[in-house]
Amino acid sequence: MQKIVELTQENLNENGIELEELLADGGYSSGEALKYLNQKNIDAYIPNFGQYKPEREGFIFNKELNQYECIKEGSNKAILLFKGEKNDSKSYTKYSYRSSERDCKNCPLREQCCGKSTKYKKIDHSIHKEHYDRMHQKLTQNARYAKQMVRVRSKTVEPVIGTLVNFTNMKRVNTRGIKQANKHVLMAALTYNLKKYLKFITKKTKTKAGVVSEIQAKVPTSLKTAFIDLKTDFLRLFIFTNYNLKPKINLA
Repeated sequence: MQKIVELTQENLNENGIELEELLADGGYSSGEALKYLNQKNIDAYIPNFGQYKPEREGFIFNKELNQYECIKEGSNKAILLFKGEKNDSKSYTKYSYRSSERDCKNCPLREQCCGKSTKYKKIDHSIHKEHYDRMHQKLTQNARYAKQMVRVRSKTVEPVIGTLVNFTNMKRVNTRGIKQANKHVLMAALTYNLKKYLKFITKKTKTKAGVVSEIQAKVPTSLKTAFIDLKTDFLRLFIFTNYNLKPKINLA
């Protein structure tokens, strides 16, 4: 994310454009990316990744004390204290919170909350939870605008991939090595950008007469005169060669 944003900002700054909003899919959702965008004051709209949970049913997170508190009715109101950091199976770094067995082993809700054999409650969340929470709040508070941004991203980005794959030979890269593959991709991107650029600098003409008038409008006056003279000579020659000059027959 950081590299892409820096390259984008460099290209935009060359044209006097500032980057204010950023749209991306859930594949770019990471704590590091959200932290970086927040530091750069970039208003981003990125759906949180699948493991993110905005709330834990029956528990609230006390940010000041850095602990989870059980609020379930009929429970022993256990406190889940911070137990340190750990890495899960997907190498995500998380904070771990756990209650004591003394609080949960005799709780009437222990089996449905902790399981049949476990006598304590454990909750883990990402070390970047505050950034995920901020993004979740942004996407839910103004859901209409967030959906509009998703549509903008879809109609702007998705057609590019489809065009590259279907019309610029990007289904398969028939080269060896990263450098040659990079050339293939760059040429495909250049073709796409050139095609898109031409749409902004040319006007579409619906009729053949319109095409001729556009061409004539772009031709200098001297060339116009020469073109008219050439056309006149051509028509004269055509009429002369096709006119039957038969001698008069004296019938007297």
